[in-house]
Amino acid sequence: MATEAQVPADVKAELNHEIAENVKSNTVEAAPADPPAASTKKKEKAPKQPKQPKAAPAAAPLSPALIDLRVGHILRAIAHPNADSLFVSTIAMGDPEGTEHTQVDEETGKVVRTVCSGLNGLVPLEEMQNRKVVVVANLKPVNMRSIKSAAMVLAASPAAEEGADPHAADRVVELVNPPEGAEAGDAAYFEGWPYGEGKGPEKVLNPKKKQWEAIQPGFFTSEDLVVGFDAAKTEIEGSGKGNLVVEGKGKCTVKSLKGAVVR
Repeated sequence: MATEAQVPADVKAELNHEIAENVKSNTVEAAPADPPAASTKKKEKAPKQPKQPKAAPAAAPLSPALIDLRVGHILRAIAHPNADSLFVSTIAMGDPEGTEHTQVDEETGKVVRTVCSGLNGLVPLEEMQNRKVVVVANLKPVNMRSIKSAAMVLAASPAAEEGADPHAADRVVELVNPPEGAEAGDAAYFEGWPYGEGKGPEKVLNPKKKQWEAIQPGFFTSEDLVVGFDAAKTEIEGSGKGNLVVEGKGKCTVKSLKGAVVR
């Protein structure tokens, strides 16, 4: 057998070439790896977190500033057709046109509310014509013998004995007068309890909360005939007193009643 040294160089080169070609032709290049198949499994959504309930707005503290007291202009008043003790008044009190429980007065073009007052027989009807008064504008409207009343006129009277007839012939009642120069819609408030953010007035007093019933006992008239508020007579903390005023125009007063109840 011939050794590697005995093989001619050209034959050796030929054999090496054939071997190389044979190896090349019989070698299969590895196919590129297939990309990983896309997962058909849906991505699980994170469970929804329960919404946190919104904190209820803090209730405004009990205060006379919760009551929407305004100057009102009684355009006219008539006796209630279905109740001997009531007047029905047409009152402008500064409401924008379209405000709930208002209408436009055909005669004057003013935005007005209809207000029933238990003053028939206590205040002469002629005193209820074309005059300024002070009204509570945010009591919940009520039907009074088939007529909806959307405010209340403030009046003063001596404290009545328990069980006394509120319409007794000798009972004295006087309407609360706004200061000179006050106009319909002017806000009135008690000094020491001004209106402001979070203080009032409420849009509508909630009858269930009995805010009016808790605050009104503090309304009184002083020795100088000024309408005031005395916190000590109510459920409100403290013992402060303050006069009912219209900003920049003065105090609200009555004609002659001292130490009277105002409601």
